[in-house]
Amino acid sequence: MIKKLDIPLVLLAIAGFLAPLIGGQVAVDSLAMTPGSDPWISALMGASETPTLSHAILALLCTSALAVMLLQRKILQVPNNTVSGLLMALLGLILTTVSISSFRGASIPAAMEWLTYGITLFAVVAAGGRQRGPMLLLSSIFAGCVVLAWLGIREYGNMKAIDPTWRIFPQWVGPNAMAAILTVGIFLGLGQALNAKKLASLGVSIGCVAIGLAIFLSQSKGALVALLGSLFIFALLLVLWLPKKEIGRAVAMVGGTIGVVALLAIALSAQPKAATQATNNSPGARFLNAGATADQSVGFRKLLWKSSLKLMQQSPTGVGIGTFQFESARPGLTTQTHFAHQAYLQLGAEASVIAPLLLISALGFWGLLLLRGGRKLQSPQNVMRASVFAAVASVAMHSLIDSDFSYYGVGLIVFMLIGLGLLLSSDAVAPEFLPSALRRIAAFGVSSVTLFLLFLGITEASRGQARGLMTTGAGNDARSRLESLRSSAPWDGDIWYMSALVTQEANVRLAYAVKAVELAPSTRNLRFLARLEAGAGRFSDALSALQRAAQTDPNNLNTLTQLAELQETMGEFDKATETLKVLVKVEQTDYFKVRSLPELVETATYSARCRLAIKESDPAKKAALLQPAIDGFKQYLAVTVPQILRFANNADGPMAYGGEDIKAAEKKMAEALVAAKSLSDAYRAVGDRVKAGEADAAGAEFAKPIALPAEPGAAKSLDLPSAK
Repeated sequence: MIKKLDIPLVLLAIAGFLAPLIGGQVAVDSLAMTPGSDPWISALMGASETPTLSHAILALLCTSALAVMLLQRKILQVPNNTVSGLLMALLGLILTTVSISSFRGASIPAAMEWLTYGITLFAVVAAGGRQRGPMLLLSSIFAGCVVLAWLGIREYGNMKAIDPTWRIFPQWVGPNAMAAILTVGIFLGLGQALNAKKLASLGVSIGCVAIGLAIFLSQSKGALVALLGSLFIFALLLVLWLPKKEIGRAVAMVGGTIGVVALLAIALSAQPKAATQATNNSPGARFLNAGATADQSVGFRKLLWKSSLKLMQQSPTGVGIGTFQFESARPGLTTQTHFAHQAYLQLGAEASVIAPLLLISALGFWGLLLLRGGRKLQSPQNVMRASVFAAVASVAMHSLIDSDFSYYGVGLIVFMLIGLGLLLSSDAVAPEFLPSALRRIAAFGVSSVTLFLLFLGITEASRGQARGLMTTGAGNDARSRLESLRSSAPWDGDIWYMSALVTQEANVRLAYAVKAVELAPSTRNLRFLARLEAGAGRFSDALSALQRAAQTDPNNLNTLTQLAELQETMGEFDKATETLKVLVKVEQTDYFKVRSLPELVETATYSARCRLAIKESDPAKKAALLQPAIDGFKQYLAVTVPQILRFANNADGPMAYGGEDIKAAEKKMAEALVAAKSLSDAYRAVGDRVKAGEADAAGAEFAKPIALPAEPGAAKSLDLPSAK
């Protein structure tokens, strides 16, 4: 039977186990839940449709642990004043950014999640203790990572026959995010393997091998670099802190575990003798052909980092926590992207440059507290300290190339480890006895944060159910649900946008769209409003909405295309032509050349070329306009269409790839076919029969029907839907 005083610790242990399993999804506004599905089951399964509810469940466990401790008349341990002061200042700053955010529907949940990070830190310090508690929490986190690793290995086994290069990410938003939490897990496992008895040590080591293999199958180069860098730190700390007689065993165990992982990775990557590097078709292909993917991946990240710096210059106080997804394209360097792929720069862009400085300072001072007095402590405690330090260091390193603190499972675990590190240090926590009144107020405060996050999670799930009803044509049910949501969460712009989609009365639809833009002036909402304004004959208002959208994302292809169409409707043909030329010029920018998804070829500029060619009477100039368009459509056919077919043939049901489906592809190929015929005619008019024949050949390819492959394959979306 669990003793009463152990309940907080058990709650934290459950949260630590579940965080790697259900903390890996990210809230987006475009996912629909299947009508009739249970949101609580989805949340406990870590489904992508209910991320905020999953996070709220984790937060509830941690908050309940702290609330129980606060309501007991016991002296509590509290974190070091400097570390806790810096982190509380960071959380307070993040909370203030909600008031300046233009997208409070995104900022409010993000701020609540950050606040629960801080609550978790205090809960761990209050309930953890010095020995049994830290070991239980570290074991629970490691166990969760082992289960996640086995799920990933099983996923690769299911996908191997279909795609041997498949990157695993079970229950996580993507492979890189999943690899970050697994890297944490492997260091916690190595520490426990060194402290455990022989048989238990073997079992833990097997778990570490599974995690290491899953990291390899994620094919995350950033995680591999963070793993190797933190492994060096871990080894160095063991050498400094352990007696000489124990160092040999530690080196053998750590080296043996890493060696087994390496052998398994080599075996999985082995190719037949006839295979060449160019035809490598194994999970190690991404590492072996690192140069082929590094240019695009690093290039896009650099543009995001530059965008973050420009946003800091443009908005020194920040744009609001959780809003990078909407503001990222404002500098005109990249398309709208959910994360900056750099935790510190994203935090600076969203919450001012002070925010990452506070975070870095807190982590730095925490590290100093953890490192001091190492030789005075017992070996088991030093091993745990080394594993915790290396685990946090791996996230700190990986955050240089990814937004790790925006993944709830990673952020929550890191703050847990910060608390555990303080408990394991020689003098980093202090006893504190608060009066009963203050304890009750504190318990009420932390509980309120989590209850509000639960409410936000339920609202998100209900919104997803409404979207699911919309997709199945149940308009009346969707309208009823959205009416309730407008009353309970009036600050959520996406709810008003969805309401406008299903409303039948034109004037009400327009009013809802105006409200959606007021609460969330995204390019999507502004373009939607512009269409409604234009449909009502209010062309100047429609033009104003598109101009606002262009300020948020000046190179947005959809916005420029819609602007040209509006200008033509208004009879401003010269302006429409200029807008189409601006659209074509986007092809020369990094915004167009460096894509977040290399396989997703944008065709809006090629369509603009086709429209300009219609107005061109000179066949040579017409050919100059159309040839790049045909080349682009050919690339779309060769690169993007196979991905569309792959996702359309998903064993779990058809899915769109980056917003593209078979119907969209067929429409584009029909446009490309017309363009190819026009190009052929233009070349013949200037006497170039060779190029005319090439255009005819391209047209023949465009005319072929787009058909699904015979064998269905299981696939799932790797990209985060952006706010385009």
